[in-house]
Amino acid sequence: MYLNLQQIRHKLLSLAGGAVDSIEKACVESWTVAPILRQTLEPAIYLPENLELVTGSWEGTTVQEEIDFLKGLTKDHASTVAYRLRNVSVAGGALYSGRWKERLLVNPPADSSRSAVKHVKSATVACSWSGNHFFGHWMTDDLTLHLAAEEIGEPVILKRKPYLHEPGYRQLLNIWCEQVDRAEFEELVILRDFGQNSYKRQRYEILRRRIREQVKPVGAKRVLLSRGNLGQSRTIVNKEELESYLGSQGFSIVEPEKLTPAEIAAQAMGADIVIGVEGSQMSHAFMTMADDAIICCLQPPTRFTATIKYYTDSLETLYATLVGHPAPGGFRIDIDELKRMLDKIELELAHRSGRQAGPVFAGLSPTGSASL
Repeated sequence: MYLNLQQIRHKLLSLAGGAVDSIEKACVESWTVAPILRQTLEPAIYLPENLELVTGSWEGTTVQEEIDFLKGLTKDHASTVAYRLRNVSVAGGALYSGRWKERLLVNPPADSSRSAVKHVKSATVACSWSGNHFFGHWMTDDLTLHLAAEEIGEPVILKRKPYLHEPGYRQLLNIWCEQVDRAEFEELVILRDFGQNSYKRQRYEILRRRIREQVKPVGAKRVLLSRGNLGQSRTIVNKEELESYLGSQGFSIVEPEKLTPAEIAAQAMGADIVIGVEGSQMSHAFMTMADDAIICCLQPPTRFTATIKYYTDSLETLYATLVGHPAPGGFRIDIDELKRMLDKIELELAHRSGRQAGPVFAGLSPTGSASL
């Protein structure tokens, strides 16, 4: 297996306790691209008693932290900072510079060790660890990161297997860049771009505008994004009942795994309500929904997260969530709770548009007739 001198050196330094984790110590220069943004967040739409179903969250957070985030608060969104490093090597899915190392891929391509080493004078990294491993983060984090990278230098990403919809979105958005698996850079700029600051929002708007310019809407104003088989299993055991009810209420059922990005965008373009299981497929809606839309995430009780609210907060749209009931093989969405949630969403949409809420959801049974 190929090991360059920097990799060997870093391994020896790690064994001797001389390696550094901080990019601040590794860079020769840094500067703030966009400042911290303090934002007062709007609370999410939810049923308070429904949150009692939550029993777990994802690693790295707690149930209480996620629930507290729903309630609205003042948050400081991190600044975007650029770091310039010299003599950087890329190998085995990681970046190396002197005593510093940062891994961007857990499993680099199997043939990467046989690739020729590229020698590059200068470039800017346009991928992240999260974006390299999760499609949703690629959509929200890496596509925006590319826009920032190309303002500084030549964007470059680590070579990996593309996501199902990645080529189609790159075509729609006209976003292309060089891929490397083994390379040596005389100079490399790395961005820390985690915060949902005003600069991030500007780039979301650029991406949304590019898609609107390419795609003509053909779908309904209410959309259910159906989660397929890719990614972690989050199965709604009463999926047919859910789809039947929402279909009776004018929702269009969109199955992203069966469509191209252009087809998905056409179906979801301008939607004011988008419902779906929490996960990467919801990022399709984030790029296409109306400016004042509401995204409603259906959540398994064992893995509750409000991550998508960070993105809706950035665009100043609204986030809603409904937790399912535990059931063998997955979780079940209670239709009566869903009706109540949709009533709250419709009232909020009416409030935002200054119109009176219509009887779109209230008092309707799954068949569309009045319920007692």
